[in-house]
Amino acid sequence: MGVEVRAIDGAVFGGIVTGVEASQIGDAVAGQLRAASRNHHGVLCFRFDELLTVDELNALTAVFGEKEFAPGMIAGIGKGRVEGERERSVDAQIADLRAKGIDPYLMYLGNIDPHTGERREVNKKFFGEWEWHSDMSYISAPPTFSLLHSRRVPAEGGDTGFCSQILAARTLPAELRARVEGRDIKHDSTYSSNGIIRPGMAVPATPVDAIGEVHPILRQIPGTDQEALFLGRRTDGYINGLPLDESEALLDELWAHATQPAFTYRHHWSVGEVVVWDNRVVMHRRHPVDADEIRFMWRTQTRGEAVVAI
Repeated sequence: MGVEVRAIDGAVFGGIVTGVEASQIGDAVAGQLRAASRNHHGVLCFRFDELLTVDELNALTAVFGEKEFAPGMIAGIGKGRVEGERERSVDAQIADLRAKGIDPYLMYLGNIDPHTGERREVNKKFFGEWEWHSDMSYISAPPTFSLLHSRRVPAEGGDTGFCSQILAARTLPAELRARVEGRDIKHDSTYSSNGIIRPGMAVPATPVDAIGEVHPILRQIPGTDQEALFLGRRTDGYINGLPLDESEALLDELWAHATQPAFTYRHHWSVGEVVVWDNRVVMHRRHPVDADEIRFMWRTQTRGEAVVAI
């Protein structure tokens, strides 16, 4: 049985992939998977019979691009230099991590200890609803693809929603498009998507004062004739050059349009799945989890590129 990709039943985008051996992906299959990602608006769900090893997940990640370090692992990749810490080369940082048995490309997401498997205490905001966002949009070259591999999932809750920004751009009302063409958004870096303040960050007095990268509202998808809205996350977003009240009102209109149910797909997880999404063309969010439940994922990502305006 070969690789099969089919549309997700009842969804307006997204594909289910079967027949893939994560440890044996040749060039032909890799090309087929990249094409499937484009054809299904950037979301693919892989069904595996067993949990993947770290090497297998890294191999699957490499199908979609050059692997990028996990957020917070390497200074400069979603992590600032700690005050008083001398600058060290990336190679030196990698060596330190590997000496501790840490894979610099792998991030653990969940409320169990990844080494012991025992439940661990996490910020209570972990269990709440996370906001719509694109991963690490607050840096100059946000990761292109993100991958989540489900290791432990709750019986209910913890679903991941995806929202096609290609469909959002395609249906943008003419009047609203005219108001945003050529404009940029500053993507705030203060909060993570679960509402927790990032280490070393301070809450800005207003979104105008927020720290983050500036990106065009309408972006081109390289190698295609497609465009997508690129909003990042709503919290402390700011449209450059507008008075704050006008920026807030225009962002509210954009977000109301971009997150319509007609553009969304909600994924209910099973153990062993890997979902791959293209941050250039979809936003995502996690739905709430009961505080008595356990949810544990592995996450990887691919290196990004500069955001180019239409």
